[in-house]
Amino acid sequence: MAPDVDAYRRQVREFIAARSVPLRHEGVRTPVDDEDEQRIRAWLGELYEAGHLGAGWPEEWGGRPDHHPVQDLVLMEELIRAGAYRPLDQVMLAAHAVLEFGTDAQKAELLPRIRSGAHVWCQLFSEPDAGSDLASLRTRARPEGDGFVVTGQKIWSTDAQWADMGMLLARTDPDVDRHAGLTAFVVPMDLPGIEIRPIREMTGFEEFCEVFLDEVRLGPEHVLGQVGGGWAVISSGLASERAYVGANAVLLERLFDDLVALARAVRLPDGSAAIGHEDVQARLADALVRVEEVVLVTRDTVDRILVDEEHPSDGPVAKLAYSEADVALCELALELISAAASLDADPAADGDELAGRWYHLFLWSRALTVSGGASEILRGLVGRQLLGLPRA
Repeated sequence: MAPDVDAYRRQVREFIAARSVPLRHEGVRTPVDDEDEQRIRAWLGELYEAGHLGAGWPEEWGGRPDHHPVQDLVLMEELIRAGAYRPLDQVMLAAHAVLEFGTDAQKAELLPRIRSGAHVWCQLFSEPDAGSDLASLRTRARPEGDGFVVTGQKIWSTDAQWADMGMLLARTDPDVDRHAGLTAFVVPMDLPGIEIRPIREMTGFEEFCEVFLDEVRLGPEHVLGQVGGGWAVISSGLASERAYVGANAVLLERLFDDLVALARAVRLPDGSAAIGHEDVQARLADALVRVEEVVLVTRDTVDRILVDEEHPSDGPVAKLAYSEADVALCELALELISAAASLDADPAADGDELAGRWYHLFLWSRALTVSGGASEILRGLVGRQLLGLPRA
């Protein structure tokens, strides 16, 4: 039976208001110091302890018998509305993969540490020449004794610089089909042979990392699932995040509200507010239409997800719609800022801070057209899966 969504939403809002750690900037999750890291870890642990995260786990590992998937969506929506630090994608992916494919020993060791916030995870998937086409990865885990020795390079590994564990995909058999030759591993990030190099991005922050693996020795206890079954492990883990797709619409709604506030703050050379001009009003109306389109697409996607009837193209369509609309809103914001003679900023921030925030959001919006599936790749998927077009 579906829960009382309104009651649960009120409960989540009260919890977030009383305890949450604020997100510094959209897309920026790395702690600034040890104290900040401990606050974030504690906050993640509190979300699990309160039953808001991990409620869909089996009861023996802390799940709740009254859990409904819509509650996961409500939680993410409210975290976004509050500007609170959101659960790490890697933690949720890792938990799902360990629950579905882990041995009893792996579950007993890893799941309590995820729930307490003691373990932060990163993904060791993408490589310099294997991003969107992940199955072409070259990192090799060669069998040695009863374990493996791993050599290779990973890139775009979010949170690797402070992660305790990594979920690694490596090639264990180069002589079979490229999907069949892959194996998933759970990897302690402090093992000898692992070097982590944060990448300074165009936003000025260091959220992504390069990870080098030089003769890293892994035992049989580090294999997640079956040897050669890695593709199924990561596919299942990534699919576990699908119910959160609807939260993207909330991000855009917040962004549009901020865009309207910016149009009110922008003073043109004649001293008038930008929002009073018909052409600006028309552009804002177009932006609102884009936002409402995403709301409808994601709502439709979530409705099908909740009854387990989604089409393979639903995720690509929703992600493509969101990321492209995000770019469009940020581009309009920069046009307004470039036309401004001055900014009547919120009392809590001056004009330079307001402009700087939008510059960051614009740069981050460009990153989102690549992360989680590049827009060009997603268009190809939609063309083949939904429209039946041939592969180019």
